[in-house]
Amino acid sequence: MSAKPVLLILSLIITGGIRSMAQPIIDLELITTGFNEPVDIASAGDERLFIVSRHGTIEILYPDLSVSTFLDIDDRVGSGGGEQGLQGLVFHPDYASNGFFYVNYTDTLGDTHISRFSVSAGDPDLADPDSELLLIYADQPANNHNSGDLNFGPDGYLWLCTGNGGGPANGNAQDTTSILGKVLRIDVDGGSPYAIPADNPFIGEPGVDEMWALGLRNPWRFSFDRLTGDLWIADVGGAIKEEVNFRPVSSGGGENYGWQCYEASYQSALCDTSIDFTFPIFEYNHNPFTGGYAITGGFVYRGNAYPHLYGYYTTIDYVTGNAWALHSDGMGGWLVDTLGFLVDHITSFGEDQNGEIYACEKDAGNIYRLKDLCGSFALTSDITDETALGVSDGSIDLTVTGGNAPYSISWSTGASSEDLSGLSADTYTVTVTDDLGCVQTGVFEVAQLCGPAIDVQVSDITTSSATISWSPSGAGLYKVQYITMGGTPGQITTPDTSVTLSGLDAGAVYVFRVRNKCSGTTATYTASGAFMTDPLRDGMVSGLEVFPNPT
Repeated sequence: MSAKPVLLILSLIITGGIRSMAQPIIDLELITTGFNEPVDIASAGDERLFIVSRHGTIEILYPDLSVSTFLDIDDRVGSGGGEQGLQGLVFHPDYASNGFFYVNYTDTLGDTHISRFSVSAGDPDLADPDSELLLIYADQPANNHNSGDLNFGPDGYLWLCTGNGGGPANGNAQDTTSILGKVLRIDVDGGSPYAIPADNPFIGEPGVDEMWALGLRNPWRFSFDRLTGDLWIADVGGAIKEEVNFRPVSSGGGENYGWQCYEASYQSALCDTSIDFTFPIFEYNHNPFTGGYAITGGFVYRGNAYPHLYGYYTTIDYVTGNAWALHSDGMGGWLVDTLGFLVDHITSFGEDQNGEIYACEKDAGNIYRLKDLCGSFALTSDITDETALGVSDGSIDLTVTGGNAPYSISWSTGASSEDLSGLSADTYTVTVTDDLGCVQTGVFEVAQLCGPAIDVQVSDITTSSATISWSPSGAGLYKVQYITMGGTPGQITTPDTSVTLSGLDAGAVYVFRVRNKCSGTTATYTASGAFMTDPLRDGMVSGLEVFPNPT
């Protein structure tokens, strides 16, 4: 089924001195087709994409869209059940040097193998099928909920999510002696075939030392945010809900995600109420129109092609094709944007070396690229500030690039022209909508180049001197006038933003003003103040009287 572009709500970016709010339109762009039930996409850190077929092969997709077979282990993979087969692939972080990659598959008896393979010595586009090293074997009680994802975390360890092995009655997800229904974490560089990281949270307790978290039903796809290291787990639900779980990188592990006590936030079984369950940050109901029945988790977008998508996590329902985007609200919570229908039967998402996101569709073997149709739509400006207060000679020269003409322009002033002139110092907002419906909102500030001196301060007061300073106001010259009662007015003209008055009377009160004139206006601006010089000796009392300002 074809992809449908979908409108996403506002996100905030900063570009070229403009505060610009963009409204992307999300699409899955078809780039190639013909793969045999693809279920995963991985990158080895170069320009190639590796497409995993459920039936036991891994194909290389090159930038020119040509394809070659990287690994064929069809003879040892059992894919009779719909959730069985070769299910996941990840490359070692140091793959360029050691040539190791890891797969998750069910064998011909239906049991899980987590295995390491190596690239062949003489061909970087061909793996050695005889290099298999078995890391983990798991007896599967059923041919569903066999979950197949695995990823290296920011800590360099290999992480795996396992399904509960089918059916709620087996209790595997809450059983700490079973590796099923868990998040596992192992050190593939610290032992043979692996070691247990010393900070795994269940070490020393009865059960599985590999375990990092428990309470999962069928966590078909999970991912790490490549920027923050946070963990995102999409767990396929039972009869009621689908869910997305979030684990910040700062977590020490030990989370219990609730199954079979909870299905998302719905209490599905009577369990120990003292357990500290971790609930999802997002869930949706089983519904053919607004929800779905089997979630496929994605990635947080960290690519460069579509800046308005930066930081968004996209997930989709396999059955209905409905999709959602999650992003932080900046206050510790999450905003969820309903995208509507994109493409159904999406089995997996994957990242390339640059953080661009791809998706694979099972039936036709399609490979898609996540795209923002508004990605090239942008606003830039050339701003002329107001010369001085009341002059109203500021302007905004707006330039619209990308998008699809014609454009509809609406300014906060009510104007519909591209450029504005005759502006006073203020903030101005423009909303530009292109013919496709992409929206860019720009916020521009016209400043005032010249005004009265501000932040006037008096310092370094002695018996005969004082320093007066102020923040620049844009004027070329400042005139400081000062006087004490019965004294002769003094005056200093300076291009600087401070003056030191000398020859003052001890113990006397002085009033002063800082005057300046801005180019383009006849107005003269004045800031004023007063201070007392230090007395000649301790105990000297000075009188304070009110008298006129100097003229």
